[in-house]
Amino acid sequence: MSGRTASNGLHPVSRATVDIPVIRQEVGALGKTYGYRRLTHATSLPPEGVARRLCSSTTCPCLHVTALHLASGKPFLLEDRWINLQTAPAAAAQDFETTNANEWLLAHVPYTHGEIRLSALAATGDEARLLETDPGAPLFVIERLTWDHGRGVTLARLCYAPGHLIVTQLGAAP
Repeated sequence: MSGRTASNGLHPVSRATVDIPVIRQEVGALGKTYGYRRLTHATSLPPEGVARRLCSSTTCPCLHVTALHLASGKPFLLEDRWINLQTAPAAAAQDFETTNANEWLLAHVPYTHGEIRLSALAATGDEARLLETDPGAPLFVIERLTWDHGRGVTLARLCYAPGHLIVTQLGAAP
């Protein structure tokens, strides 16, 4: 955290850094056994909204992977991820059957910055079925976009099963 003060002197300006968690470790920290099931895997051009945020053009090839992460056999989170193959070409050779995209990217593709959007959204029919809840149930959703300098790396939409709680620690800079 920074000790700087805003120019008007009324509101302190703070800064926090956020680590991208490894989903397997999140599940383990809850004392549960991690499980993973890849649902889809396809190379394609992303929808316009994804391309606008992730790519430098609307015609960039991407790998689209969806997966269900489990905690002791129960749905933990539904991952919908687009990987920019111009930035991370080695991802094209990965089937993500046993290693999930989250762990593979963190181990193999650098990122310099990103954006995180947090929201509560109603589960769609498909999300509800996969997360074993009711359509319309509230889901905690994290949408994370990462960049390596001026090149988009990945855009992930993570829908957590109902009841998920995130705890973050704050601390002063040394």
